[in-house]
This record gives sequence, structure tokens and C-alpha cells, in this order.
Amino acid sequence: MRPLLLPVLRALRPPVRRHSVYERLLGTEVELQVIAQTAAHAAQAETAGLDELDRLATVFSRFDEASEWRRWLSRPGERRVLSPDLREVLRQADHWRHWSGGAFHPGADALGALWRTAESRGEPPPPAQLAALVTALQVDPWTLHEDGSATLHARYAMGLDALAKGVIVDRMAEVMAAQTGVRSVLVNVGGDLRTIGGRGITVTVADPRTPRDDAPPVARVRVRSGALASSGRAHRGYVIRGVRYSHVLDPRTGQPVTATPGVTVRAPNCATADALATILSVLPAAQGLTLLGNQPGCSALLVTAHGERLLSPGWPPDPRPLLSSPPRRHP
Repeated sequence: MRPLLLPVLRALRPPVRRHSVYERLLGTEVELQVIAQTAAHAAQAETAGLDELDRLATVFSRFDEASEWRRWLSRPGERRVLSPDLREVLRQADHWRHWSGGAFHPGADALGALWRTAESRGEPPPPAQLAALVTALQVDPWTLHEDGSATLHARYAMGLDALAKGVIVDRMAEVMAAQTGVRSVLVNVGGDLRTIGGRGITVTVADPRTPRDDAPPVARVRVRSGALASSGRAHRGYVIRGVRYSHVLDPRTGQPVTATPGVTVRAPNCATADALATILSVLPAAQGLTLLGNQPGCSALLVTAHGERLLSPGWPPDPRPLLSSPPRRHP
């Protein structure tokens, strides 16, 4: 065979699709899809993505006491040099905390711990204790120094899941897409997903008002070379005296949110989608959708407690109608 024909034959060869699902990674299910020139290329891309997940888990894992995040939390008051990965996520957390007026806050984990204790006792959190924690959240939880170090000030529980998971999804997708022979990738970690290349994927948005898996979805949305993340209360929350409260807590008041039980956000990357889904779950719907207008390439679907769908500008129409009542678009 003439050497000049080899590139032509390779181009004509049909692509290979590799689809894998892994349980209990990052405490959830991880789905990977790769379309590549050959099976070897697809396998190499998947391995690269899993290696990146393992590497970043040593930085951000809240389950591993040896992770950089957990080790830093154990040293309040000390000025310590951080890895570029952790420092960047802390920088992003600062950005979203200020941008949202405190609706996004890593210290929401401390509020969650308070509400879990209240649930176990069968009584709402003591108002004085709740107020003291809310006051503590108003102070900057850390300081990032110009030399790459940081000082932790907060002495309450904190978590980066609302941001770090999206960062991990993004990094995995980007590393996989950069491998030789790869045409498109999809990374889906517990419902937070990122696609690069290809024709994209149609995602169903579950009804956040019910935990039933067989309930009709409230929407379908196409995601292509972008990201999607959701925040909802259907499967999580606190039950006190027979009343179910949302697991999404407003860091500014310490109270569970009630008006918007479900938010789904489309964004250029998963870290942004994750942060915005949390913020829009906390803020009043009109305020959140107005702020969203300042984020290029982002759009959202909000489901109210009464089942009304609120759409931001840029949210695409459903591939097929799902509801008898039309959605209301935010101006």
C-alpha cells in the first residue's frame, strides 16, 4: 500500500465510541464517553481523564484527611503555600461570594451541620446559635496572599463541593479532549456534565418537587460544547417535626430556601454552571435571573414551588413540549 494513501484511509475509518460508568468515585457516579479515531485512542483518553480525577481528588476531597483541602482546614491561622489548583478554586470561591452578595459561601457546610444536628434532636436550630454562625460567615474566611500562600481565618466547617466538582469535571473533559485522535468527550459526575466537540447530548431535567424517578421531566435541553449543572431539593433535605426543609441553605440568613426548589444552568464550563446553580437556588428568582444576565454564554431554568418554569434569555426551547402551560421567560 502506498504511504500517501494511509492518511486518506484513516480519515475514512468510522470513529470508535467508548462509554464507561464508574461507581463511588468522588462519592458519586462518574460517566465518561469518548469518540475517537481508534479504540486505543479512546482508551488512552479515558485513562488520562481518570488520572486527572485521581490527581485532583488528592487536592479537593472532603472524604480524605490527607487531601490538601482537609490538611489546610486543620491549620487555621497559619500562612501556608497552596498548590495552584487549590488556590485557583479559592480565588473563584471569593469571586462568586462577592458577586452574589454572600448567597454563595463555602461556610454553608457549617449551616448544614447545624441543621443536621437539629434534625437528629427533632427541634429547629436554636436562633442564637444560628445567628452567631450567620454573623461569622460575614467575615472573609481566608486571605489569599500574592506570594501564592493563604491564611485560613474561619474556624467553622467549610466545603468546596459546589465549585470543586465542576472544576474536576472541566479538567477531566479538557485533558481527555486534548489526547491524540479524540473527536469529542462527555464527562458526567453526578449530573454535572461537560461536553467538548461532537453533536452534543440531550438532557432531561427532573421535576425537583418530587423524589420519584418515574415522574415526568420538566424540560429537555441540548448541551453541545458546554456544561450543565442542577441544584434541587427533591432527594435531600432535613425533616423536623414532620416538615421537610431544603438542604440548600441561605448563608445570609441560615434558613433553608423555599421559593425555588429546582435550578438548572447552562454555561461554557461546569465550574461556572455549578456556582450559578447554587446562587440561583438561594437568591429570589427575579434577582438571580437579573444577575445571570451579566454572565456571557449562561442561561437557566428555574422551577418554582408552584411548578412554574422561569426561563432566562438564551435558554433554548425544548426539543419537544413537556408541559401544558407555557414557560415564562424573564425579560
